[in-house]
Amino acid sequence: MDPWNTENPAGGVSTGDPAAEHARRSLEEVRASAEDLAARGSDAIRSSTARAREAIHHTTDQAAHYIQQQPLKALLMAAAAGAAIAMLAGLLSKSHHTH
Repeated sequence: MDPWNTENPAGGVSTGDPAAEHARRSLEEVRASAEDLAARGSDAIRSSTARAREAIHHTTDQAAHYIQQQPLKALLMAAAAGAAIAMLAGLLSKSHHTH
């Protein structure tokens, strides 16, 4: 048996010091927990992204369908929204110049 061999039967490094062994095991558990948490976070982000894409696709389809069914109403709504945005931008611009 090699006295300089630091490998323990479980495949980890053994120092013979119980406190060091406990610290090594604790660090290994923390590392494994961090990897698991990162994997679960990545999965959650992928799932949320897929749901968001589907919601955007569905909303876009609904808007296109509404525009096809009600073109005049859609045009008037777009014009009103544009006018409101222009008015808001004008008000913000005036308030910015007065300060």
